[in-house]
Amino acid sequence: MSINLDLYDRKILFELDKDARISTTRLAKKLRRSKQFVDYRIKKLEQEEIIKGYTTVIDYSKLGYNSIRVYFKFHNITPEKQKQIEEDLIKDKEVWWLVTVEGPWDVAYAMAVKDVLEFYDYWDRLMKKYRRFISKNSVVLYTHIKQYPKAYLIGKENNYEGTLVGASKEKVECNDLDLKLLKLISDKAKMPLLEIAKKINKSPQVIRNHKKRLENKGVIQGYRALIDVSFLGYRYYKSYINLLNTDQIAGLELFCALHPNILNMNRTIGGRDFEIELQVKSFDEFEQIMNDIREKFAGMIDEYEFVIAREEKKMTYFPFE
Repeated sequence: MSINLDLYDRKILFELDKDARISTTRLAKKLRRSKQFVDYRIKKLEQEEIIKGYTTVIDYSKLGYNSIRVYFKFHNITPEKQKQIEEDLIKDKEVWWLVTVEGPWDVAYAMAVKDVLEFYDYWDRLMKKYRRFISKNSVVLYTHIKQYPKAYLIGKENNYEGTLVGASKEKVECNDLDLKLLKLISDKAKMPLLEIAKKINKSPQVIRNHKKRLENKGVIQGYRALIDVSFLGYRYYKSYINLLNTDQIAGLELFCALHPNILNMNRTIGGRDFEIELQVKSFDEFEQIMNDIREKFAGMIDEYEFVIAREEKKMTYFPFE
């Protein structure tokens, strides 16, 4: 089902995707409408579950964690059993993102671990439990996850710097209060300061200072709305590109950063050379974007494959205890 949204709705979604903690007063000034108008529109988007929540983008690498991405293709399995496995994976405290997909894989998820041995212990337990249902798997290490807002919502090129997680060599020391704050707002990015202070039993000024420090240190990269684009007629494609060389890599990254439909650029160890994530209304539109890349960067692009996201079932940047 596709829902028709007017330009005000799209601008609201775009601004909340850039900064979910923007005040409705400031947002109203950007839209040149009343605060009451903006409050009503946001509430309506939430009620229709176009906005499914608000997440705080936390750079787990600054907390000393690495992110491992796992893909599974299932066999010898009923739909009920697959759903049970997905639900079990979602419950794992290490898992911060999970999505079902179409194509060569059935499910994709990412988890945060401190080292390879921690992942090995997890993997050993998982394989003992589910190995007979998995026909093939892919395991890679994320090194860079660069994210941009959905500029296609307002029909413009992206000019926002975006967020970057996974690429920091610097570990930021966080005390118990910092970690409580991060955990609390990880999936409640719009929680008011007074409510945060009440739940953590600290003064609003103390909470403000800690939050500001985490932002300045880059632990908190930003705040984003979780938008269900399927209601808008869009589908989520993920493309994995092999490169013949990296001579024009800076140009490729700039092209992707500016493109309104390209929302993520990922780099990994163990996967393809370059990954992008796009939201478009049709396969033809996806193919046209990929053809534009192949033409513009001829001599550098070797081949690519892709998957289509079916349903994002978990997204939180702070899955740790």
